[in-house]
Amino acid sequence: MLAEMAEAEAEVNAASVNPSGILRVTSSVSFAMMHIAPALPEFNRRYPNLSVQVSTANRYPGFIEAGIDVAIRTREHEGDSGITIRRLAEMRRVLAASPAYLAANGQPKGPAELQGHRLLVYNLANDPYVLHLKRRKEQLTVPITSVLDANEGQVIRAAALAGLGILIQPQYIVHDDIVAGRLVPVLKDWDLPHLTINIAYQSRRHQPAKIRVFIEFLVERFAKLDLEKKWAAWGR
Repeated sequence: MLAEMAEAEAEVNAASVNPSGILRVTSSVSFAMMHIAPALPEFNRRYPNLSVQVSTANRYPGFIEAGIDVAIRTREHEGDSGITIRRLAEMRRVLAASPAYLAANGQPKGPAELQGHRLLVYNLANDPYVLHLKRRKEQLTVPITSVLDANEGQVIRAAALAGLGILIQPQYIVHDDIVAGRLVPVLKDWDLPHLTINIAYQSRRHQPAKIRVFIEFLVERFAKLDLEKKWAAWGR
């Protein structure tokens, strides 16, 4: 009996160290493209017996959908929905445009001037056609109209890079473009409400090893790349 118990314990420990099966992850298209897919080679090297199935969606229900192990969600606030939330990073949302657009149309000198510009709007944001701006103790609410709205950040980013107008996007999507000079922030002294990237998963007393190792891997990667610090800054 002792030998059988030791063998069973060894099997459990092995499964914890080297989990197998399918890990089902959902996130926005942008996050999957920019921050899950590039991380998968390293994750696969660590856990070769795990395969990852990624399902992209830009709307986040208040629950974890059936068959999903881990959901990556970007929100201003995360409600209490009976699921476990682990924060990955907080970041700015920025207004930015291409150098060509700004050369042709000028830099807005204040929030009121945004109404004279072409704006590119993510239509799944909270109040997508109203900007809630803050500068120290000053707060403004600015209604806007769009020359383009879309439910996918990559469409908005591509249009901004092509010179269509000023986008409103989180730093995790446009940080590299700002660093490279492909996009230029505008109204840098004004802040939009920040966003938080969270990992959400079912609350369980004993989490499956595949979920635990993926969460630990993402947290470690974000810390190693210092992404929260980068996304809280202006990038230049």
